[in-house]
Amino acid sequence: MDFGAVIKSGTAAIAWIAMAAFSSVAQAAGDTAQAPESASVGITDLAIFKLEKKSFTLGLAYAQVTYKTTHANAIGNTQITDNGAPSPIIELSSSEKILKSWPLSNGRAIIGWDVTASASFFDTHDQLVNSAFRGQDIGTDVKGGYIGVAPALFLKMGPLYPGRDIYWKVGYGIGPGIFKGSGTAQFNTPQGTVINNVGSSSAVFAIYNAASWQFQVDHWYFDIMGKWLQAQDGKHTSLESYGFGLAYRFSW
Repeated sequence: MDFGAVIKSGTAAIAWIAMAAFSSVAQAAGDTAQAPESASVGITDLAIFKLEKKSFTLGLAYAQVTYKTTHANAIGNTQITDNGAPSPIIELSSSEKILKSWPLSNGRAIIGWDVTASASFFDTHDQLVNSAFRGQDIGTDVKGGYIGVAPALFLKMGPLYPGRDIYWKVGYGIGPGIFKGSGTAQFNTPQGTVINNVGSSSAVFAIYNAASWQFQVDHWYFDIMGKWLQAQDGKHTSLESYGFGLAYRFSW
């Protein structure tokens, strides 16, 4: 599956949701001016819908991470990946806030927002040579880690079954991030292929993007996710991660 294409399609869908959400802001005054009986019903309906509190999430994902960079005199960029590997899910999230809510035949749907900080590490050791997705072990290796913080807009629906905290949620966020990667990678040059050192011992500032599709059952959730960071140091270096995982959310 081309996770990159899926994530881009999802991003377009979330952008449409965002426009719908903000177009509803103009109706907020009318919503607060409803009759007392209607307001009471609205509060009761929202009480059925569970909004996540502040939370700390731990889990395990299987993701493919790709480190992309350029080098002086190189032809194009080079990409080195891990061909897919287990990686930790470590996230700290704010409470969820509602922008717009409406009833469904079972449960409710809301458009809302939250802020999530995510951290992970990577070990890319397979160079993309003859394939756009699967690399070969030619002795190159780039290791490092990243941290990203993203205010995110999401669509959440549920509970999908009466009396159970089962929800479906899709969201997209963008914010600041940092990542550090260092090692060696192979480059194509006019003189042939060469292996050079890449990265640095210090972290670089990046624009962090995160998209996810979650199926939540109580405190557990299954997540299909995409994360990518574009370094802002002028070297056209980026980091991409696409995969899926299972995690547990500790709320307070």
